[in-house]
Amino acid sequence: MNRVETERLVLRRFTGRDWEALARLYADDIVMRYMAPGRGLPRPEAEQRAKSNIHNFNDQWDRRGYGVWAVEDRASGRLLGQCGLRWIPEAEQTELLYLLTKTVWGRGLATEAGRAALDFAFGSTALERLIALTAPENKASQRVLDKLGFSHSGEQMMGAQKVAWFALARARWAAA
Repeated sequence: MNRVETERLVLRRFTGRDWEALARLYADDIVMRYMAPGRGLPRPEAEQRAKSNIHNFNDQWDRRGYGVWAVEDRASGRLLGQCGLRWIPEAEQTELLYLLTKTVWGRGLATEAGRAALDFAFGSTALERLIALTAPENKASQRVLDKLGFSHSGEQMMGAQKVAWFALARARWAAA
């Protein structure tokens, strides 16, 4: 399923034209403060990361049957960020991730997009469990995960960064 619509959002596969808007997100110091390296990327690096991620997100869709969507405002068509499922080889697990532009924070859109991604994960794939990783100090993201039914399962290192781990099993999602 390459496209999902919610009340306010369209989740769709990224296209080549999305890289500039995505690069603006990756260059934003506030949006990226909880992501490595803790600030926005320099513009050339943000542009390269956006192009690379779009390629990787779409490749994962082709190889695994799930991936990360572009999150678009349903009314305006404006790209707001990314949300979806990403295989993490180091953890040998699939992660729910989301990153939205700061202009839409506090409106419940991360929860709305995350819920659509969970419905897809547990309704259309064979995935039995998802994880989510946040910076330990990213309380807003952790509140989203709590609303989505994830349980905190501790903190540990992921590469050079300490992260808070959350998990959600298919059975718990189905019972909610």
